Amino acid sequence: MLTAFFTTIFFKHELTKQDCKICFKEVRLERGSYSCRKPGCNYVVHVNCLLENERLYEVIEEEKQCKELEEKSMQSSIIRVIEVNEAGEATKIEHFSHQHCLVLADKMEEIDRKCDGCMLPISNIFYYCSECPFFLHKTCAELPRFKQHWFRQSNATLNFNSFKYCGFCYRYCSGFFYYIRGWAMCLRCAKVADIIECEGHQHFLFFDFKRKKECNGCGKKCRNGAFRCGSCIFALDLGCLTLPHSALHKIDEHKLKLTYHDDKEQSYCDICEEYRDPSLWYYSCSIYDTSAHIECVLG
Repeated sequence: MLTAFFTTIFFKHELTKQDCKICFKEVRLERGSYSCRKPGCNYVVHVNCLLENERLYEVIEEEKQCKELEEKSMQSSIIRVIEVNEAGEATKIEHFSHQHCLVLADKMEEIDRKCDGCMLPISNIFYYCSECPFFLHKTCAELPRFKQHWFRQSNATLNFNSFKYCGFCYRYCSGFFYYIRGWAMCLRCAKVADIIECEGHQHFLFFDFKRKKECNGCGKKCRNGAFRCGSCIFALDLGCLTLPHSALHKIDEHKLKLTYHDDKEQSYCDICEEYRDPSLWYYSCSIYDTSAHIECVLG
């Protein structure tokens, strides 16, 4: 599903061992490969891996097209600075997603406020609206309007939606979405890199566009590829990768923690009182020994 936007010209490299970013097997560079032309980037793929699916690449005929997209990405600011402090930091801005000016702050008095961009709690420096309840993490406010994302390296465009279905984690979300050739990706998914570490597994995971088997987190079939381990059969979809590490539910006065392993032979959900597969991820409280399905906790 990746539209890889790498030039089709073969560049000569110093012959070193590198892994293909699609199959994660060694690339024999002396036999030819596709690679990223930006200085310092080591993205390289096998020729066959890239060309086996026409949805994975886009042929760029002219060098001018590459430069135009790079320039567009560099000139894609979504804010207009109105005031700055002595350190040159923007303290008052206009943002494309909001009708009022936003002011910089570093302390949140209300503990339950969430960022209107990524919908995660605000715990660090942020912008707020003095006329209505609108908040953005500083990092969310400074996101580029256009970017190249590893899932589809052609243009991804940032937009703001009150309620929309994410085609990657399969949740209805509010906030910022990157649109990638008809796909809507919520900001939580957009922040996930293509090679990651996960608390629920001991090895690095990389995104496999061909992975269609079950996710080890939820047990559901991975529809559009998945993050998988190169050392074993472990795989996760984006829905499980972007789960909150903790959550509150009325069944327990403590925060429930995302838990990856259960040693019990028979397990039940304390919310719906139905059977819970102990091999799948769940939320739990070690103090009250509460355990529950992910969907029962999050809704």
